[in-house]
Amino acid sequence: MEIDYYEILGVDWDASPEDIRSAYFQAVHLYHPDANPDPKANERFMKVQEAYAILSSPQKRSAYDAKQPVDFKVSPIRVSIQYSRSAVQTISEPQLLYALMEFVGTQELDDKKIPPTVYCIVIDRSTSMAGERMDMVKSNLMQFVRQLRPQDLIIVVTFSDRAEVVVPLSRVADANRMDQQIALISTGGGTEIFHGLETGVNLLRVSRLGRSQRVLILMTDGHTYGDEDACFELGRTAATEGITIHGIGLGADWNDDFLDKLSSLTGGSTSFVSQAKDLKRFFENQARNSSVLYSRNLRFEFESDEGVELRYAYRLLPDTAPLIIENPLVLGNIFYGKTLKILLEFQIAPLPELSHFLRLAEGKLWIDLVSMDNSEPKKLFLRVNRPVSQALENELPNSALVDALARLTVYRMQEKARQDVVDGNTEAASRHLQHLATHLLAGGDRELAHAVLIEAEHIRQSRRFSQEGGKRIKYGTRSLVHFSELELDK
Repeated sequence: MEIDYYEILGVDWDASPEDIRSAYFQAVHLYHPDANPDPKANERFMKVQEAYAILSSPQKRSAYDAKQPVDFKVSPIRVSIQYSRSAVQTISEPQLLYALMEFVGTQELDDKKIPPTVYCIVIDRSTSMAGERMDMVKSNLMQFVRQLRPQDLIIVVTFSDRAEVVVPLSRVADANRMDQQIALISTGGGTEIFHGLETGVNLLRVSRLGRSQRVLILMTDGHTYGDEDACFELGRTAATEGITIHGIGLGADWNDDFLDKLSSLTGGSTSFVSQAKDLKRFFENQARNSSVLYSRNLRFEFESDEGVELRYAYRLLPDTAPLIIENPLVLGNIFYGKTLKILLEFQIAPLPELSHFLRLAEGKLWIDLVSMDNSEPKKLFLRVNRPVSQALENELPNSALVDALARLTVYRMQEKARQDVVDGNTEAASRHLQHLATHLLAGGDRELAHAVLIEAEHIRQSRRFSQEGGKRIKYGTRSLVHFSELELDK
């Protein structure tokens, strides 16, 4: 299809005449030469005129559709969006608006063609990992291998100031041989994460087995120095190649901001491990939730109207993690039979009364289908828009969105406390933590509430978060955001 008139107008192939007319008027408002002097806008305006001339005529539209490929009407992903309000109000002060987006694959899985998952475990073997910590990693890794599917594969890499391949690409059936290789891992040296990360990513690159899912699990107990930017760049490259990176921080001295950003760049997540049961739970969840990948590295390349800022984005499913606010926005992976669920928060500047609609985020959704491993990513046009109204009637808030915001409340309270500490406002940070503890107690989480109260007192005395307490609260509240697929079906 040389010219996609549906994409030009930003509508689906089955759009009604009213949808097409509405999209046309919106596009004219944006790109008409009288409203937008940019030469590129004029070029876009001409394409809009051409698209509307074809799609607004039943005869021309039918003839155009008949020339398209057989599968052009088949959307690989179903998208639904729920908003906190039906419209944006023209008021003289900033306002917030929330959008809850759900993405589900539409193609059926052929059970006879379930591809393997390739796991690359990258382990920090620096001196600080010696003793019980490394023993914990070894024993839990051995158990993890035995929980995987027979067709899955494992790679194990260790690093300090250099990287070493301990277990080359191996079938799960070779678990006994892997045990021997893992048992021989020794410790020593410093922590230079890029060496291990680069080796792991390169091994996953050459391990492309048809439509296999490729997952890198990075385990470290310390900071890396001087190679952070190189790690982030490698993470971005890995994401474009369909590699997901999950981070595991062991103990209290690792850099949570670094691991959060690295994993988020690839649609992954970070976990905090303070004791053996935490690591056991992580590996059990990985094995239990191991799913067949449908689309990897879903990303949204968008534009917004002036005065609209995407302030916050959070993935609620399949695993919980805040997203990095950048364009394109990396949303994560979609698995067969499961939902990718994203919450967006927009801040909107005061609007003039002449406004009719507002583009919150509009653009291309890039979809890399695993079933079409050798093809270019597909794209869908995605619109996150709202009409503008001078007066809004009282309306009941959407229950699913209210539930999502309620779950995020406790996590964002600790985020606010962290920012208060950065700003030097430790009294405010302590108050936020006390409010957080109250919420946790009301929800029955006494253990985490107790940790929060201890941290509030620590901040009063030291004017900073403790290494362990800060991480315990951050990842403890993050775990409370989690949805299950059963809850989505209710």
